[in-house]
Amino acid sequence: MKSKNKSKKIIPKLTSAHAALSLDVKTLGLEAVYGAAYLMMDKAFVSLSGDRAGKVVVSLRAKDPKAVKPKALAEEFLLDLESQKVRWAVAKNNLPIREHIAEQAVLIANGTIPAPSAAAAAPEAAAEELTAEQRAEIEKLISEVESEIKSMNDKKVAADPKGIKASWEEKQEQGNKAGL
Repeated sequence: MKSKNKSKKIIPKLTSAHAALSLDVKTLGLEAVYGAAYLMMDKAFVSLSGDRAGKVVVSLRAKDPKAVKPKALAEEFLLDLESQKVRWAVAKNNLPIREHIAEQAVLIANGTIPAPSAAAAAPEAAAEELTAEQRAEIEKLISEVESEIKSMNDKKVAADPKGIKASWEEKQEQGNKAGL
């Protein structure tokens, strides 16, 4: 006997230029659909249409049609949709815990309840007592990370010669270097 709770398999409608998926928002959740659509924005133009409470049609058109086929976009979207469903289910289940933590932080900040005792803060005090070897190791690790970040930034600039993807801060820094 087949289970009535099995979800229907989503079959995309494919053309040579785009993929369209019809999704039931009641079973999938609007947040999951939005999250999956957001994750696709680096590879595809995403268009959502339909009823937010019922069915939504997600249309995907590749930003680089030669590199990514519509079928691959649809498959990736469906994988992202599944991960977003899990993510939102976990977020909903953890909501009371997050609310409690936020409430406690506000109460501590207002002085309504005392801050955690000094006994709980003892491990932090021990962390301040580092040996010379530990300090040297930390400085070495920091310099390695900084050099790695610099090399990543250099690669990013090489991949974007016109500076289209540069942030406002990066553009200002480049302008200052050029003497503007």
